[in-house]
Amino acid sequence: MPLNPMTRRPVHALARSHAVARLRAVAQLRRAGCGALATAIACITLAAQEPVLLRDPKTKDLFNSARIAIFGGPGGIARLQGLRFKGRSRFAGSGDDLISATVEIRVLLPDRFLRIDTGSFGRRQIGYAGDTSLDRMESATGHITPDSRSAAAVLQADRSELARLMLGTAMYASQEVPMKLQTRDTPIDMPGLPEALGIDATGETFAARIAFDGKSHLPVRIVFWSGDRTVRTSAFSDRRNVGGMQVPYAIVTTAGDRIVDELMFDEVTVNPPLTANDFRR
Repeated sequence: MPLNPMTRRPVHALARSHAVARLRAVAQLRRAGCGALATAIACITLAAQEPVLLRDPKTKDLFNSARIAIFGGPGGIARLQGLRFKGRSRFAGSGDDLISATVEIRVLLPDRFLRIDTGSFGRRQIGYAGDTSLDRMESATGHITPDSRSAAAVLQADRSELARLMLGTAMYASQEVPMKLQTRDTPIDMPGLPEALGIDATGETFAARIAFDGKSHLPVRIVFWSGDRTVRTSAFSDRRNVGGMQVPYAIVTTAGDRIVDELMFDEVTVNPPLTANDFRR
C-alpha cells in the first residue's frame, strides 16, 4: 500500500481518490483564471473534505441537506476545527446501575479525541491522539485498571467512537475511518433495520446506520453494533445554535430500552483553543 510522503502512513484508496480530486479542482481553478489567493482558499476548503464516498443520488441529497441544516450551508463544515463539550454523564457499570459523573469531551480535528468522566468512582478517559490511545481507568484511590483488550482493538474502538460522534453531530467523517455512504445495495450486514430517511455508513471496520429527521433534515440517530454485537442506538437531540452550528446538547445511547450512556451538556464550544497538550493520559 502506498505511503503518505508527509506522515509515512498507508494511504487508503478512498483517501487517495479525494486527494486526486482536490488537485484536479485546484487545477481547474487555475485554468479558469482564478488568482493565487482564490486558489489557496480553494485548497484550504477542499483539504477539509473527509474521505467519504457518496454512492447514490439519494445519499448525496440527504448528506448535503444535513450539512446545510447543521451549518447553514454545504461549505460550513470547512470552518469546523474542533469541539469541546462539558456537562453530566451516566454510563453503565458492571451491573444494571448507571454511574453518574461530570464529563468533558474534547475533539481536535482531524485525529485527536478525548472523553473524561469524573465521579466518586475515580476517573475514566477514552480517546486517542494520532496513533496513541489515551484510554485510562483510575479509581478514586489512584489504582489503574489495565485494559484486557489489545492496543489495536482499543485504538479501533476509540476511532469508531469519534466517527459516530462526529457523524451524529456534524455529518463529518474522520480521516482514520474512511467510509462509503449509501441508501441501497449496502454490501455488508448492517445493525438495526433500514430507515426510510437513512444512510448506511460502512468502512473496513465500521458499520452504522444514520437516520434523519424529515422536517429539519438533521441527523437524529446512529445505530451500530457494540463490541459484543449488541445493537445500540445513539440519539442526538436538543440542538442549539453555537457559533453558527446546530450542536446537540443531549446524546443518549440505548441497548433496546436500556440506557447505557447518557450525555447532557451544559456548555458546548465550537473551535475552542485546544492544542496537542490537551490530549494526553
